[in-house]
Amino acid sequence: MAAPVTLEEFQAMDFGDRRAELIAGVVVVAPGFPPSRHGQLVALLGVCLSRAIDESGANCAVEVGTGLDIRLETDFSLGPDLMVRCDGDADTPGEPVLVAEVLSPSNTAAEMMQKLRAYQAVETITDILVLMQDRAYAEHWSRRPGEPWAAPERLVDADAVLRVARLDAAIPLSAVYRQ
Repeated sequence: MAAPVTLEEFQAMDFGDRRAELIAGVVVVAPGFPPSRHGQLVALLGVCLSRAIDESGANCAVEVGTGLDIRLETDFSLGPDLMVRCDGDADTPGEPVLVAEVLSPSNTAAEMMQKLRAYQAVETITDILVLMQDRAYAEHWSRRPGEPWAAPERLVDADAVLRVARLDAAIPLSAVYRQ
């Protein structure tokens, strides 16, 4: 088995126009662009979170397509589908507080468990959302700052409401899974 790849080695690699992540020291290259349904879910979730941020007056912003480097015993360079950062300014983006992943058929359970472990290790992240691409289903891991993670809340149909306390958000899954 090859030695784990470090963040520095990963950042020096050229993947052309392909998206790659570093998951526990292993380079994972995306098989291609995600389907339009994936993009729709990310966009609609971003709209809902942006509205909640505006309504709450929080100093936060939604980001799509940005990365997050995490150092544990092995390195991670992850690209969550959506991230919310708070308390930034014009020069610095702020700290990540929420990450969201929309699962595609190519995602493996082992890969997602590694990502979850990495996201949970980031002190400022208080909410992790994992949404299914092909049906109205979400898992929401949450914690209060400085406290342990609670068991995930599983939202199993479009009538369920996703509540993100940090952003004072109540988002019906039907708003994310419109079609």
